[in-house]
Amino acid sequence: MATVPVTGTAPAAPAEPSGPSAEPLPDFGGVDVAAVAAGTDHRVLGEVTALLLRTWTPAERAVAYYDDGPGDPRDDR
Repeated sequence: MATVPVTGTAPAAPAEPSGPSAEPLPDFGGVDVAAVAAGTDHRVLGEVTALLLRTWTPAERAVAYYDDGPGDPRDDR
């Protein structure tokens, strides 16, 4: 097998992840999705808003779920 000579410099090492940003995410809680759906002619945005409106859970039925436990050991099959 022939070897190919390497010329130039070695590629830079990948940068270490900087971690999460300290800047808070924007709050889109007050966006009227129905108004966005009705007022757009953008094909993708129209599809996304239509899907959101079809699957939207009303605020009185919405729940939050978070599980940080080790899980069920039977799931490690």
